[in-house]
Amino acid sequence: MAQWKVAMLFLALWGGGLAQTLVEVTAVAAVASSLDPAIRLPQGSYKARSPEPILARFPEARGYALEVYAAKGLASRLHAAFVQQVLTAFAAAGYFVEAQEEKVVDGEVRTKYLLKDGLGRPALLLVVRKGEELVYAFGKRK
Repeated sequence: MAQWKVAMLFLALWGGGLAQTLVEVTAVAAVASSLDPAIRLPQGSYKARSPEPILARFPEARGYALEVYAAKGLASRLHAAFVQQVLTAFAAAGYFVEAQEEKVVDGEVRTKYLLKDGLGRPALLLVVRKGEELVYAFGKRK
């Protein structure tokens, strides 16, 4: 009987933890891109102050007007799902992936997505992941 009570207590605590996680994910408001207001960035996105750190990793992006964002909390721990949300938001706004390049440098996974909008204009999505850190940048050609 005591084992049953311990098991029920464990399930109640574990279930409560799952519910709390779902509330945290859905309670954070998404950020809109100022480069293209049609793009709704995923929850957990915070705008970075400067594009310089990401430009150091992707010098070819200097010809683009970049907005840089970091994912915080739970969003940063779910790298693949978060990046998929970003790509889905861009597709919904009319930006489709033309090519993708990925490389690992000093433990960082650096991914570059070449995008085009419905009119064929180029754009970039850059993603840098390391541990629980996730930074991404979006830019249209200047």
